[in-house]
Amino acid sequence: MGLISRRVETDVLVIGGGGAAVMSAVRASRLGVSVALVSKGRVGKSGNTVMIGGGFGVDGEGAREVLGLSDANPAYTRKKALEKLVYSGFCLGDQRLQKLFVDLGPAAVGECLEWAKEAEQLFLFNPASVSWFTSGAAFGKAVARGLAREKSIGVYEDVLVAELLKKDDRVCGALGIDVYSGELLQFNAKAVIVATGGFQPFSVKNSNSDMTGDGIALALRAGAHVVDMEFLLFIGTILEPVYAKGSILPFLLSFNRNVRKPKITDLDGRELFFPPDEKYKVGPITGKVNKVLMADFYGRGIYEKFDSHGNAFYYDYSAYTDEELRECFRELGKSYSALHRKDHYNGIDLSRLAEDIIKNKKRMKVTFGNEYSNGGIVVEPDFSAAGVPGLFAAGEVTGGTFGAFRSGDGLTEMLVHGYVAGESAAAWAKKSDGALPSDAEGKAQALLEPLARSGGISPIEARAKLEAICDAGFDFFRDGERLTKAYGEIVTFRQSLGELAVTPGERRYNPEWLNSVIVRNLALCAEAGIYGALNRKESRGSHIRADFPGVNNREYLFSFAASLSPDGTILYEKRKPEPYYLPLVTEDYPSVSDYLAEKVLQGVQHEN
Repeated sequence: MGLISRRVETDVLVIGGGGAAVMSAVRASRLGVSVALVSKGRVGKSGNTVMIGGGFGVDGEGAREVLGLSDANPAYTRKKALEKLVYSGFCLGDQRLQKLFVDLGPAAVGECLEWAKEAEQLFLFNPASVSWFTSGAAFGKAVARGLAREKSIGVYEDVLVAELLKKDDRVCGALGIDVYSGELLQFNAKAVIVATGGFQPFSVKNSNSDMTGDGIALALRAGAHVVDMEFLLFIGTILEPVYAKGSILPFLLSFNRNVRKPKITDLDGRELFFPPDEKYKVGPITGKVNKVLMADFYGRGIYEKFDSHGNAFYYDYSAYTDEELRECFRELGKSYSALHRKDHYNGIDLSRLAEDIIKNKKRMKVTFGNEYSNGGIVVEPDFSAAGVPGLFAAGEVTGGTFGAFRSGDGLTEMLVHGYVAGESAAAWAKKSDGALPSDAEGKAQALLEPLARSGGISPIEARAKLEAICDAGFDFFRDGERLTKAYGEIVTFRQSLGELAVTPGERRYNPEWLNSVIVRNLALCAEAGIYGALNRKESRGSHIRADFPGVNNREYLFSFAASLSPDGTILYEKRKPEPYYLPLVTEDYPSVSDYLAEKVLQGVQHEN
C-alpha cells in the first residue's frame, strides 16, 4: 500500500458536504453509476450550510408552472430573472450559466423541497419575492435527508481532500486525509465533481472557517482556469461583542421593516448616510442589491479612516431609550421565531445582545464581513471544468453564474449546479475506460513533508499572516497603494510555503498539519484575487476602489482568468463576455450605485 492506507473505487466522486455536493451525488446515483461523497466535515452540518441566514428563490413563472404555486408573483418572469442576473452581475457572467440558473431553478428547488418535507423542516414561502426562507440547521437537515434517500452512495465524512489525482491530462481521483486518524485515503474515480464552496481569506467572515478555497485550488493545480477572483461580497457583520462575531444581524437589522433603525457612524461618531433617493429603493426581487449599496455608501466614510480604525463602524442606538432598544431586538426575534429558538438568531441570545449594546453606550461594533466569493472555476454549461477531462464543479466553487455581484440566491445556485453536474459526470463516467491515477504516491509524499521538517514556518501562524495581508490590502474597499503592497506580500508569502513545518509530527487529528494544506489553497486563491483587484482600475459589482470609483465599461468589460504554470506561477488572461441572450452594457457610470440604480433598480416599484 505504500504511504496510502486505504483505496476506494467509484464511478463518480463528489467532494463537498453541502447542497451542491449532495444534489450532484443524488442526480449521478439515479443514473445507475456508483457514487462516493467525501466531505471535510459532517454532511449538512459543516461548511457554510450551518450559517445560512436567508433563503432561496426562483422566478414566478417557473414557480407556477413547475411547482404549482399559483400565488407566486406573476410579474417576476423568466425574462426578468435572467435580466436581473445579467445586469446585476455587471455583464461579466456567462449568460449560458445564468439561463440554466433560471430555467432549471424550479426543478432543482422542487427536489430540495421534497427533502425538507420528508425531514419535517420548515421552509416559509414568500409569494412576492418567490422565495423560501429557512435556517442553516433546517437546510442542513433537508440536505442530509436527500443524501440518506440514496442508499447506494458511499459517504466519507471528516476527510480533507488535499489533491486531485491524474493520469496524463485526465482527472481520475483524489487524495484525502482522514481528519481523526491521519491516514491517507486514495479515491479512484472515472469522474470527479468539486463542490467545496468558495474562499474567504480574511480574519472576519460571516460564515465559518471552512471557506478556504480548497476546491478552487485543487482545480487550478489540476489544470483548470479560474475567473473573477477579485469579486468578493461583503455585508454588515457583527465585530463586537465577541460571542456574536460573524453574525449577519447588522444587515438584517438595517432592512427589517419591523425594527427601529440605528444611526450608522464611524468609530469617531461621524454619521454615515445611505441616500434616501427613490432611485436606490429595492423591491422584493432586488433586495440583495442593498448589500452592494451599503458597501458603496457607508464604505467611503469608513475607508477615509481605515488607517486608524480599519474595517469597523458603529450601529448607534443612542437615540432610543433602553426599553425601545430591547423592544427592537424582541421584534427581530419575532421575525425569525418560526425558524429559530425563541428570542434567538442562529444561536445568539438577542436579549443578551440588547443588554450588551446598552452597556456599550448603545453601540454595536460592526464590520463588513466576507459573505461570498463570486469567482471560481471556469465551467462549461454541463459544469465540466473547461479543458480538464473528468473534472466537474458545482456551486460557489465555480465562476460565471453571478459575474461581479451575486444578485441571485446561492442556495438555488448550488442546487441547479448539482442537478446538472451530477448527470453530466455520470454520463462521462459511463463512457470512460477507468484510467487509474499515476501520481498518487508522489503527491502523498509531498503531503507528508511538513511532518518531517524539523524547522520552518508554523501553518497556523502562516494562516494568520495571510489573513492579515488580506485584511490590510484586499478588504471591502480598495485602492492601488494598498493592493500593490498586498500583492507583493502575497507573492512572497506563497513562495515561502515550501518551508511549512508541523511540530510535533503526529498525524492523528493534527490541525497544524491540516492547515499546511489549507493555507496553501487559500494563498493561491488570494493571490489570484488580489491580482485582479489591483489590475482592475475601476469599480464594478462587489469590487469597489476608492481611487477609481467609476464603472469603466469602455476599458474593463472583461474578466481576469487565471491558470497555473508547471512551476507554480499564476498566469493571467482577459476574457470578454459573450452576449448569448442579452446585450452587454457598454456605457460608463460614475459609481457602482449609479449603475445599479439605472440598470437594475429602475422601475422597481412595479415588482409587485
